[in-house]
Amino acid sequence: MTPVVRLLALCLLLPLPALAWNAAGHRLSAALAWERLDAPTRAAVGILLRAHPDHPRWLTHAGRDDDPTRIAFIEASTWPDDIRRDPRFYDAGRDTATPTLPGFPDMERRRRWHYVDRPLPPVAGGPLSTGELDRRIGRLAATLADRRASLQSRSYALPWLIHLVADAHQPLHTASRLDAEGRSDEGGNALTVATPLHPRLGRMRLHAYWDDLPGPPWLRGSRLEAALRALERQAPPPGGPEVWIEESWQLARDAAYPPAPEIDRAFDARARDIARRRIAEAGRRLADLLNGLPAGSGRVERGH
Repeated sequence: MTPVVRLLALCLLLPLPALAWNAAGHRLSAALAWERLDAPTRAAVGILLRAHPDHPRWLTHAGRDDDPTRIAFIEASTWPDDIRRDPRFYDAGRDTATPTLPGFPDMERRRRWHYVDRPLPPVAGGPLSTGELDRRIGRLAATLADRRASLQSRSYALPWLIHLVADAHQPLHTASRLDAEGRSDEGGNALTVATPLHPRLGRMRLHAYWDDLPGPPWLRGSRLEAALRALERQAPPPGGPEVWIEESWQLARDAAYPPAPEIDRAFDARARDIARRRIAEAGRRLADLLNGLPAGSGRVERGH
């Protein structure tokens, strides 16, 4: 094992703050949503994306024949995770605040927005932590729907909404298992499992295992399109963010934890099926949410 691989393996075993789906999962759900956006919504989304300070970064992944708005929409889906490694941003309570750059409301990474930690088994008092996923989706959608909100605030809200809708569909972003002493496994981040079927790592955190199910994080281009075609046949049941999070919690309870400390073929096959279904549901629900917003009707005003 090379030093780089050893370092990567060590990082995956540490109980770090959770991501949700890896970049492939977020890009797939965003790409699927894009296919279902109506023309006025695509136009409105384009205005918001172009107003975002990091829009030029997203376009670095566009090819000559690509629709730049579609590429920006897909790449914006990973932005709330990307800023975790971006020195322009800071973690509240841990870092010194960094200067607020033009176009941003502030430079906080907002790690608490990505999850809500409901206990398994359920206990009195509700969520275990300060995660805000269950509240943020509705607030971000309300910002996009508010014609009085500034273009800056809506352009900031859009990547977050794209991202958090997908986060809400990852089972281990909504639940943590408790041991006999009431200690949390932090959404599977404190639980290491053997992963003999993983292409690179033989052991990893359970949360990281679920994150990786959609495919390699660098999935783009023709391989992304092929994966997208396989997801388009999925159709989700109706419901809003509270339903999505409850679905994820139930999946975490019933299917996210292997019966043994090693992932076997049967568990892996079921987990992959769940991941594909949840990503497809996230994409379709995101499209329905954006198509239903006043900001998605084409009435987005540049100066307002």
